[in-house]
Amino acid sequence: MATDNKYDRQLRLWGANGQRALAESHVLLLGAGPAGTETLKNLVLPGVGRFTVVDGATVSEADLGNNFFVRPEDVGRPRAAATAELLKELNPDVEGFHRVARPEEVVAAEPDFVASGFSLVIAAQLEPAALQALGERCWANNVPLIAIRAYGLLGVVRLQVRRLEVVESKPDNVAWDLRLAAPFPELEAAADALDLDGMADADHAHAPYVLVLAKLAKAWRVSHGGASPKTRAEKDEFRALVAGAARELPSKVPEMNFEEASNEAYRCWADPRELPWEAQAWIDDARAAPDAPSEGRRGSVGSEAAPAAPPSATHVAVASVAAFMDAHGGLPPLSGAVPDMHADTASFVALQKLYAARADADRAACLAIFAAKLAEATGAPPTADEAAALALVCKHVRDVKLVATRSLADELAAPNLGEAATALFETDDAREKAQAPVVWYAALRAADRFFVKRGAWPGADGADLAADAAAVADELRAFVTEADCADAFDGVLSEAHAKEIARFGAAELHAIAAVVGGVASQEAVKVLAKQYTPIDHTYLFNGIAATAAIIDV
Repeated sequence: MATDNKYDRQLRLWGANGQRALAESHVLLLGAGPAGTETLKNLVLPGVGRFTVVDGATVSEADLGNNFFVRPEDVGRPRAAATAELLKELNPDVEGFHRVARPEEVVAAEPDFVASGFSLVIAAQLEPAALQALGERCWANNVPLIAIRAYGLLGVVRLQVRRLEVVESKPDNVAWDLRLAAPFPELEAAADALDLDGMADADHAHAPYVLVLAKLAKAWRVSHGGASPKTRAEKDEFRALVAGAARELPSKVPEMNFEEASNEAYRCWADPRELPWEAQAWIDDARAAPDAPSEGRRGSVGSEAAPAAPPSATHVAVASVAAFMDAHGGLPPLSGAVPDMHADTASFVALQKLYAARADADRAACLAIFAAKLAEATGAPPTADEAAALALVCKHVRDVKLVATRSLADELAAPNLGEAATALFETDDAREKAQAPVVWYAALRAADRFFVKRGAWPGADGADLAADAAAVADELRAFVTEADCADAFDGVLSEAHAKEIARFGAAELHAIAAVVGGVASQEAVKVLAKQYTPIDHTYLFNGIAATAAIIDV
């Protein structure tokens, strides 16, 4: 279908709310090499609002071989300026800025720079000490950080978020809230008005299964002391009741609506008060601390505490929903959405309106609570944006979740390498074990240790490859030993891993950078739009064996 909206395809993924959030974002890129520019390219194209590139290098001949965002005529120019210029050409809706400075020096000399209005920081190819300092600064200011790396045939995307409030997590399986186990008065009235016995065959075969189930479930409860089916035998008996209510039509074609009713019969005993654990966790958190959101599920070792900040409108909205639930026997506000079903148009539209009206009433009740909470805190009524945040939470109350990764400081101080290495034992194939992404994670940590001690990457700038490989092997053994998981890697690590790290020479290959950029930009959109669920927390791509894994270390 033709459209004049150039963002049409992505709007189908993250909708108007996500596109608006993207357009209001300002992304900072530290490091304009191929991995950084590939990531930023994938954010400029869908319409991120602004970006700033910080890079201190000048364009060299080597850049022409792996970076699509520099040209031969750019050799000798600041790489930050050259790449920002070409990135801006991709989308006239996007503002682009640049700053000529080494990212490591900016992180060291201006620790508050990353907190100066950026929605997200992307750190590409940063040296270990600078990345650690940047991670601590971003953590302290609750600024999401994505650290990316293309190292030879290895690619890494590391996400650090202290607290991310996701309302539209978009689960694969939609949990329709039809309230058949706890019907509201309007639904009961509509079900009571359904005359299954007296209906014509055509109407009987097109009655919405929701009303069929509501009617039969009420009859069941009346005959069973007000209780819904509980035991396996009772549930089978109820399904038999549903099947028995179907008619054998002259055409011999089964009634599709009654088949739907039989398949969805479980909704008549599924308690609508039971929410997914992620949603319940945030609701409990908001109920306990409506004015002071907690840190989430992951802590940090050695990171500066974040300054006190007022709760977001979304957190207050969740607290308001918690108060609504407390006042309504644990029932959350109705979302109002109903699934597609076999029904005639008039009946289906009437059902949609019935659920929408109830959802509107629940949302109005939540809005009254929300307004009272805001008035107590600010003395002002909700703004249009705040009211929209409340409406979104009411609509997606079953999908909300708080996301928090482990901090970089925690990972560096005490990596969970032993837990991550359990994947090694899922196969007996020696080659698969040797190529497991967690093994290469350890190898990259050994390369970092090498750099910290020597100020250069193993194998870089014409170094003695054999000597560097031996040093990397020593660091690799020391790292897994210090992480208390030498036994897990026994017989898996070999000199070949260290030799490969040295052979890479920290080269940034465009093919690997493109993979890194694709994954990193996907996670960036999740963070900026606050939709879907981002990785937790490190994605490692092994281009040698074409394998990848998410590693929680």
